[in-house]
Amino acid sequence: MTGAVLALLEGGPRLVDPTTPILRADDLGVARGEAVFETLRVASGRPAFLSLHLERLARSAARLAIPLPGGWAELASFATDAYDADDGMLRLTCTKGPPGGRPVGFALVAPVPSETLSARLHGVSVVTLTLGVPAGVRSSAPWLLGGVKSTSYAVNMASIRAAEAEGAQDVVWVSSDGYVLEAPTATVAWVTGGRLVTPPPDEVGILAGTTVAVALGLVEVPVQTRAGTVEELRSADEVMLLSSVRGVAPVLRLDGRELGLGPVTAALREAFETAVQQG
Repeated sequence: MTGAVLALLEGGPRLVDPTTPILRADDLGVARGEAVFETLRVASGRPAFLSLHLERLARSAARLAIPLPGGWAELASFATDAYDADDGMLRLTCTKGPPGGRPVGFALVAPVPSETLSARLHGVSVVTLTLGVPAGVRSSAPWLLGGVKSTSYAVNMASIRAAEAEGAQDVVWVSSDGYVLEAPTATVAWVTGGRLVTPPPDEVGILAGTTVAVALGLVEVPVQTRAGTVEELRSADEVMLLSSVRGVAPVLRLDGRELGLGPVTAALREAFETAVQQG
């Protein structure tokens, strides 16, 4: 991988060639998807909001019964320092390891993909797709792993491919009873009645976003964390997707309805970019 840096947690941190295989074929992260990860923005040569991501990594690992080793902050800083650029993306991954073995932790730093930068600057077209379960099910059924950032992303990627088949770039998942959940790789927020609204993670069983946690402290309009219906989303004044590397991405088209870049989204995107560079 051109321009990438790969660092291992065990025996280090230490650098290895980014093309070097580091996982066994029987690693449970490979064989069964039992692995957790975090993706962070590298800005001004450092990982942004690292503590928030490490807290979520620990929560996800606990839900998958992965005994998370220590040293992640040091690994993140080591890999970022070895990366020869001020800006990029850092992915921290911990697999469960082979049966009877130890977890495998590593950090990969690479350039931000061009399509991610384009979405941040120019926005995305989005369609709503059902996740096939009622809004409260994943909160009451922990084995469904709602709110866990695992590497089991096959459904997420299949959803995005379905959106692309409809001429869009991304998805907002909705529950079978009509409530807004999340995007495959982002938190959803919208502006209605002069307020910024985003779904409550614990109530609807979605991932607690690190980006939205920061952004809610930057927005200059009232904020509501509450459940919202797909009808409310479709009639909103503004819609946005929030994620660590992409940042605040305006939704310019939702289920065929033109939205454009609204003032709240534009201001929040600018404020968040400033916060990333500072923190």
